[in-house]
Amino acid sequence: MTAQTADSPAESVGDDFVRNYREQGFAHVPGVLTSEEVARYRAAADRLYAAESPVVWGTSEEEVQVHYVEHAWQKEPLLRELALHPRITAIALRLAGCALRLYSSDLLVKEPRTALPTLVHDDEPGLPLANLDNALTAWIALGDVPAERGCLSFVPGSHRRPESDRQTRMESFADYRPMPNVWPDFPWRPRVTVPLRAGDVTFHHFRTVHMAGDNHSDERRVGNGVIYIDDGATYRPGVQDEHLRGMAPGQRLDGEDFPRIGHT
Repeated sequence: MTAQTADSPAESVGDDFVRNYREQGFAHVPGVLTSEEVARYRAAADRLYAAESPVVWGTSEEEVQVHYVEHAWQKEPLLRELALHPRITAIALRLAGCALRLYSSDLLVKEPRTALPTLVHDDEPGLPLANLDNALTAWIALGDVPAERGCLSFVPGSHRRPESDRQTRMESFADYRPMPNVWPDFPWRPRVTVPLRAGDVTFHHFRTVHMAGDNHSDERRVGNGVIYIDDGATYRPGVQDEHLRGMAPGQRLDGEDFPRIGHT
């Protein structure tokens, strides 16, 4: 089994490609960014990473899976431009089939020969939101990401598993449950690994189970993960909701903090 890969960026994302994304829960679009764009955005990402104190995803610096900078689009103008890039948002809208809003973008870094594999998860329980059906993540490669550098793997069709096999919410990270405990059939499901060239983008549904390998290369793995949510999503208290604490539960996410990116 291989990943669905478009022949070229947004203009080739036709009906069959969209249909396959909705069946499989992920898709790969190569060459979305030009080499010149990759260079500009990578330089901005490197500046931000050097200026910030990245958050550790993992138990400690000794057992880190990923270093990340939250809400990168609000901290670096060029990464805001990237999160709202017309080619990326056009593909996201086409795949989702509904109006979307930009929710967040995180700079995601695996240091060479240090980062452990990223745990198996889907994005649903980590989003403190309700009224989601078509939310998706664009994972943008700002450098080459071969398998040995920790590229993503996806479980095809996992976004369509029943609610009984999903963890739909976490009130704290202590609530995290390993995927085999949530979805007993997970260990027997095939996975598709998707190496990326710089400028490639993968898109995955927020319920698609995915993971990433460790980085046992000599180069840093740098990507930008941008989450687009359904227009109409509302706040539901949960993990990583510090930036939403001023909102009332059930309040709709809108305005400049969550810009609407269009409609189909």
